[in-house]
Amino acid sequence: MTGRVVGWHGSEHLLSKPDSKAGRLQRACLKLLREHERDGALPTNGRFVFYELEQRGVIPKAYAKGRKRTPAQDISDALTVLRTRGLVPWDWLTDETCELAEWNYADSVYEYVIEAAERATINPWGDQLPPLIICEARATKGPLEPTAGEYVCPITATGGQKHGFIVTDIVPLLKGNDRKVLTVCDCEVDGPADQIEGNTRRIIEQHTGRTFTAQTWSRVALTPEQKARNPRLRRLAIDKVDNRNKPPKRYRAIECEAVGQVTLIRLLRARLDVLLPEPLARVQVREQRQRNRLLAALKKLAHG
Repeated sequence: MTGRVVGWHGSEHLLSKPDSKAGRLQRACLKLLREHERDGALPTNGRFVFYELEQRGVIPKAYAKGRKRTPAQDISDALTVLRTRGLVPWDWLTDETCELAEWNYADSVYEYVIEAAERATINPWGDQLPPLIICEARATKGPLEPTAGEYVCPITATGGQKHGFIVTDIVPLLKGNDRKVLTVCDCEVDGPADQIEGNTRRIIEQHTGRTFTAQTWSRVALTPEQKARNPRLRRLAIDKVDNRNKPPKRYRAIECEAVGQVTLIRLLRARLDVLLPEPLARVQVREQRQRNRLLAALKKLAHG
């Protein structure tokens, strides 16, 4: 967390007037982020905040034609106010469009090894490779990354059907092994998300020589089955248009961001727990015991 964070109470003077559009939106964003904190669903990003507030009727999906600004821009402005005025920690929100390359180091090899031992993680999947999680969008991948990290699952996003990235970065993780693939995509019927997932799968099969089955390639969210048994999901369906077709093709879709970050995390965690050969908590206890024994041995060696 960067900078001073103001307590929740006594912060009214830091916000725009409560009867103004900016003030109402700032307060709605702050309330939602507090809920994310309570639910352990941080960090999040502006896209999830926008969709969740749109579902609550706080802000429309789009403004009337003729307005230059968009609702998403107004959400971004409100979040900036909350962060710059110390009401929200900067690291509560992420930007998946930016990356920073950084390398680990220490003052000595001994200190480096000690620090590495304190972070050492064992594979909770036994003799299996952790499943690879493929998201349709970077905005979905970012908030799911901490959960994937708990289960040591690699996670990526392939929005835009990036052929080169799939071949150079994803294929090596799936070639010559039986690693499973779990996907997180919008629920559509013959829409772009279905095409992105299908294209990604075809490229991977072509370059790995594998043929995936329902057991080795499956969708965590959102699926037609989830939609069929959940009235709330059905209410989230919206009409969309794929303008790549001539004439433009209309279809119905439920977007992952509209479902909410907490729900997606819960769905992912539930699927991973089912696939694990033993409970994650049990593995983590064993992991900590091994760390403690190794650290004790290293410190004894250093002082011996």
